[in-house]
Amino acid sequence: MINQMDIEEFDAEWITLIMSARKMGLSMEDIRAFLRSPFQPKKYAHNTTENDPCMSP
Repeated sequence: MINQMDIEEFDAEWITLIMSARKMGLSMEDIRAFLRSPFQPKKYAHNTTENDPCMSP
């Protein structure tokens, strides 16, 4: 179960993320479009770097 402290920390992280995106020049519509994008990475049941392009040699 999520407690109030977890929610506040989570909210603070989202606020920081959105503020950073705005400082980079992204509009709120740009941010919304990105968050709604079907190309968002999928969460997998187990951690693996096998198909992670950032972890490729």
